[in-house]
Amino acid sequence: MLINFWYPADQTKNIGNEPVKLSMLDQDFVLWRDSAGQVHCLSNTCSHRGGSLAGGKVKDDCIQCPYHGWRFDGAGNCQAIPSLGPSPKIPARARVDAY
Repeated sequence: MLINFWYPADQTKNIGNEPVKLSMLDQDFVLWRDSAGQVHCLSNTCSHRGGSLAGGKVKDDCIQCPYHGWRFDGAGNCQAIPSLGPSPKIPARARVDAY
């Protein structure tokens, strides 16, 4: 797979505000739509413990891992780590690949 190339993944009518698991090109992805209607595609593996993000839910326009609640935005950056409290310093390496 070549990063930053366009690949048709699904029809837009099939992507809502619930996570959609997709396997293609020998990789697993999660797709979802944020409150502005933008579709996002991330690697389906949480960088914390390897959980399936598609098994989680969409919260505050982020995909939330079902295991420990880490939230990733559409760019793959971690926006929330619940165990760190209300004002956490989130490490830059806490991210997943975005497409």
